Amino acid sequence: MLHGTRSGTVLAGLNGLSRGLAADLAVPGRSDRMSSITRELGVFCACLLAAIPGQGQSRSRTADKERRGDPAEPVLILHALCPEPTTVVQTSGRSCERVITRADFDNLIAALDPNMPESNRLILATEYTKLVVLSHEAERLKLDQEPAFKRLVEFTRLQLLERQLVRALEAEASSISAAEVTQYYREHPSSFEEGSFLRLYIPKEGKWSVPEQAQTIQQRAAAAENFDKLQQEIWAAQGRPSGAPSTQMGTVRRSNLPEGLQKIFDLKPGEVSALIADTGGYYVYRMESKKVIPQELATSEIRTLMGNLRLQDRVSKLRSAVMVSVNEDYFGMLPSTEELAKHHGLEHSGSHVMPMTDQEKKQH
Repeated sequence: MLHGTRSGTVLAGLNGLSRGLAADLAVPGRSDRMSSITRELGVFCACLLAAIPGQGQSRSRTADKERRGDPAEPVLILHALCPEPTTVVQTSGRSCERVITRADFDNLIAALDPNMPESNRLILATEYTKLVVLSHEAERLKLDQEPAFKRLVEFTRLQLLERQLVRALEAEASSISAAEVTQYYREHPSSFEEGSFLRLYIPKEGKWSVPEQAQTIQQRAAAAENFDKLQQEIWAAQGRPSGAPSTQMGTVRRSNLPEGLQKIFDLKPGEVSALIADTGGYYVYRMESKKVIPQELATSEIRTLMGNLRLQDRVSKLRSAVMVSVNEDYFGMLPSTEELAKHHGLEHSGSHVMPMTDQEKKQH
């Protein structure tokens, strides 16, 4: 059993788990279900790293001090975890016990998420206990000796190593000086321009399918006619007396707009753009206001952006340094470089991924 006034959630979870596990093992043909469960545990562990939700309230400082006790003090005790399953929970003695100490659990938290809120400890304890119980049964069934399990261990090890490397590289990339922030801000002034716009949308339908007709709307907008009334007129001409789109575009960043549309930031407040066409219609923009975000308000954003760019660059260099020959007899014909970049994340300079030659097939 679990001890403590806040153990009800964990105990309830374990009772439900025990009942479900016993039911599975009692039904003929259900032993293969354990194999499925163990395969899912690896996926669960990966999800657990990012999916434990924040719950509960922060404890007081006094309570925090009380929690910092002897590292060897037990925080979880799993009873009746015997080599053979039993329906009798031992209430005395230490037979078949597994003890998780404060140090054990603190180290687990540090490995999973050093910033995990204290309120999530009980959630983690519930899930960790479930893993221990199910993995114990999997070992009893010798599922850990199957070749498929060993392959999964190897693959999971690679995933964990990648995760640890990214953590280390993130820490390295996040070391950005104030001078570097200032330099980035000066070199990318357009990234910190914000503007507020009104927008007209003219579908290429009916009378507006003719560019000259759409141009008349642009001219009226440039002559300071009301954008809302113009938009309603455009919609009414399509036989739609209601449901016209809003002309309020709100505040946007120049850097967040498609490259071809960023030119509207060259307008002055009150100015109206030329007619801008796309496949479905025409647009007309009027700038309402424009400002540049001060560096002191953009510092946090710049640090995050620079850190992400450095991390991406580091990972890209590591990956692009390794050429990969692919056996097309096995995988099928390789897609083009553009398709690889879009669908497979293999966008690197040069022929990073290339078909395996017949000589390579014979040599290996």
